[in-house]
Amino acid sequence: MNKDSEYYLKPKKLFSQNFLIDNNIARKIASFIQTHDDDIIIEIGCGTGSLTQYLLEKGTTLIGTEIDRQAIGVLNKKFPKQKFPNFILLNRDILQISLSDLILKYNLPGTFKFCIAGNIPYKISSEIFFWLFHQSKYIDKSYLMIQKEVAQRLTAKPRCKEYGILTIAMELAGRCKTLFDVPSTCFHPRPDVTSTVIEMTYDKAIEVQYFKDVMCLVRTAFNQRRKTLRNGLMNLLEKKFKSDKEKIGKFIFVHSEIYFKKRAEELTTDDFITLHNLINNMK
Repeated sequence: MNKDSEYYLKPKKLFSQNFLIDNNIARKIASFIQTHDDDIIIEIGCGTGSLTQYLLEKGTTLIGTEIDRQAIGVLNKKFPKQKFPNFILLNRDILQISLSDLILKYNLPGTFKFCIAGNIPYKISSEIFFWLFHQSKYIDKSYLMIQKEVAQRLTAKPRCKEYGILTIAMELAGRCKTLFDVPSTCFHPRPDVTSTVIEMTYDKAIEVQYFKDVMCLVRTAFNQRRKTLRNGLMNLLEKKFKSDKEKIGKFIFVHSEIYFKKRAEELTTDDFITLHNLINNMK
């Protein structure tokens, strides 16, 4: 990265900034995003605008978010409003933005769905994923660059070490596929890991509260993933059945083979949904 450039920005550890400096990679990410004239793309963390420039070429409205005020100054220079009227730049933390509020603000139909793109800071990737999951009814697809290890967790299968809370959260909201890997040499500064670009599709239309309720069960199970569910979920069952040992014992006995003799990593997303429903429908 040329430090003499008027668009140079010193990366800040505070924001976990690793700027994409390879235009070919930025162009390739943008090429996967298919848009129509009335679509709106939201870019998470525009940084110095490497990906931004190719998203703007699509001609649709682009809402860019960036928490770093110095980056905002660089972006305003690089993409002046007179030349890029389709660019709306917000100096805000993406985690504090409500997509339903944006729909109201821009007078969009209630059924409107955004497209999300961005190079996600590794430090807050999990927070961003759950921000996406909780608002998935307002999102069509996301195209994100993340740590390869996290991409493996999003797409993992049961009975492997990568399979866990994030895998099931993704499957509750939709589906994820990997597009391509990106080496560390494409960033400034260079991270210690390989990155992966993923496509996330949100097609499950799950209600937020139901999602949170199922995930409460999932987190409890995986927080003690070495234990069978009989032991790992005992505190949750005692709370649900008000410590009625007879009810708890009967419930575990009836469902022992399917659920309670197994560990969390052996259950599929559908298994967790069914178990959640069984527990909550028990009188």
